[in-house]
Amino acid sequence: MKDGTFYAERLKKAYAKLRKSAPAPELPELSDPVRGLAIGVLGTDFGEERAERQLNHALTTMVDWNEIRVSNAAELSSAVGDTSPDSVRRCRNLIGAIQAVYDRENKVSLERLKTIGRREARAYLETLKGVDEFAVAAVVLWSLNGHAIPVSNRLLHVLRQAELVNPAATRAEVQAFMERNVSASQAKEFCVVMRSFAPAQRSSGRRNMTRKP
Repeated sequence: MKDGTFYAERLKKAYAKLRKSAPAPELPELSDPVRGLAIGVLGTDFGEERAERQLNHALTTMVDWNEIRVSNAAELSSAVGDTSPDSVRRCRNLIGAIQAVYDRENKVSLERLKTIGRREARAYLETLKGVDEFAVAAVVLWSLNGHAIPVSNRLLHVLRQAELVNPAATRAEVQAFMERNVSASQAKEFCVVMRSFAPAQRSSGRRNMTRKP
């Protein structure tokens, strides 16, 4: 990412300040990579917490992954409790991703990813239909204990507004930038703490307007 050194320093300061004010982060347990994938696909716009609530809601009426796989986007969107066009798009992507897993594995399971290297796992996930860089990073981080930083579209927007990343950088570039500047051992805590960054920005009503030299 262009001007990475400048933005790395700003990000470090913002994170340290947020970490001091935030409660001790509770790290989620997503040991099932298929569940991690579903949350990653549904969470691409607004993050994992909302996606997990939606998935839990869907699984109160749908029996298992196979029922989700053979459903249509409108049915799944209704099951997650959001029938907006964007939700239908996310649900269509989830159905496509689960079907792609089924086609490769002859079952809806990604346990095989735990037996291969992280680079191979990333490559596998990147080629699944309906899976973007957020979902890939979410599975690698939360289900495979790898080094990744998933950045939702909402968080990306807030990071740009707060001038913590280059405004021209893509999400993939921002995720790569963060992975270079956040260690593997800190990645999970960093992601949980940064989830509160967007609400904190809205409630404060202020932006740090320090300009780049």
